[in-house]
Amino acid sequence: MSGKRKRGDVGGANKKPRTNLKFKLSWREEGELKPGVPSLVYLDGSDATPSKSVAGFDIDWTIIRTKSGRKFPTGPSDWTFFDPKVSVKLKELYEEGKKVVFFTNQGGIEKGNTTIKELQDKYEDIINSLDIPVQIFISTGNDHYRKPGPLMWEYMEKNCNGGTSIDQSSSLYVGDAAGRKKDWIKGKPKDFSCSDRMFAANVGVPFYTPETFFQGLKEAGFEWGSLNVTEFLKTTQGKIQPEKLHRDEQEVVLLVGRPASGKTTVAKRYFTPRGYTQVNRDTLGTKEKCLKVAAEGLKNKKSIVVDNTNPKREDRKAYIDLAKKSSVPVRCIRLKVSPELSYHLNMYRQNKSKGVERRVPMVAYRTFDKYFEEPKVSEGFSEVIELDFVPSFESEEDEGMFKQWTNM
Repeated sequence: MSGKRKRGDVGGANKKPRTNLKFKLSWREEGELKPGVPSLVYLDGSDATPSKSVAGFDIDWTIIRTKSGRKFPTGPSDWTFFDPKVSVKLKELYEEGKKVVFFTNQGGIEKGNTTIKELQDKYEDIINSLDIPVQIFISTGNDHYRKPGPLMWEYMEKNCNGGTSIDQSSSLYVGDAAGRKKDWIKGKPKDFSCSDRMFAANVGVPFYTPETFFQGLKEAGFEWGSLNVTEFLKTTQGKIQPEKLHRDEQEVVLLVGRPASGKTTVAKRYFTPRGYTQVNRDTLGTKEKCLKVAAEGLKNKKSIVVDNTNPKREDRKAYIDLAKKSSVPVRCIRLKVSPELSYHLNMYRQNKSKGVERRVPMVAYRTFDKYFEEPKVSEGFSEVIELDFVPSFESEEDEGMFKQWTNM
């Protein structure tokens, strides 16, 4: 999934044999999001002088806006600078010794709505108009490189800064996704997200909106719009995970919970090491295969842990009936995880796996919420256990990653 490739290896409409820049910079790639699409596309070269001070910027509605006045550009040439001061300000930063770097999410590449080449041409025109060398990092889809995750910045510091460590206190980041509420200026809509502010917080550098940085406006109020992990962790202090959840006699355990609520972790921590057969639809593919594996396990006198979301009584009934047919008890473990926490766990899992486990799309959450029926003993369970999420970490790195801001 990872590994550097030189520009042009992408193929087709994404090919760009050379830049039109006046600076010694070239396009490069890292990883593979899907066949023919790299995870990260970046512009680097000898004219991007390493510096301990970095001035980072989002691109759309920060460095540029549409010339047409529309929300989205009508084509690669539909752009103008966000403000006349953009060019002047960036030149000043460059002359002060700061390295100017753009970080942009471009999920339209993965979706096929735009091509890498179209964006490269556009960004080269912007750099030539600025008349200073600029590094650019493009996240091409909804994977671990996407802001607000800090990986693009970390990749830049580790691989594209000549071995120079970055001083966070003298660096900065500017972006328009700042979590501002509707009418933060009269008539202005609310920001579509808070991902730029989160990105700066995750990186650990001061944050500014383009209106503040380029136009001198006062900072407006904002909402993070996502789980405040620091506050959440305070609520878990003093809580401990149960030492044991398995039973010595044969049984069926049905897990119920939102996507990315920790079901597989519970199954692997408490049950599969004790010989339980794990039934997981993500692995097996269909409900029918899940039921077949469960039935075979019961026939072979194995206990079963069903590691699916199981939102509906109807879904749960199929396993309850199997258990009754084999004359074994069936318990339900309901994972009590808030929507905000499950979204955070979803992104944490993707980031921790470096994109190997892709995030669960929001439609899966909406489907769960639409059909969810609270499990009850009257369905045929011997008991329903409610299990709170209590985090535990394998390393300080994992804990640090868990504490980062995320959004869906």
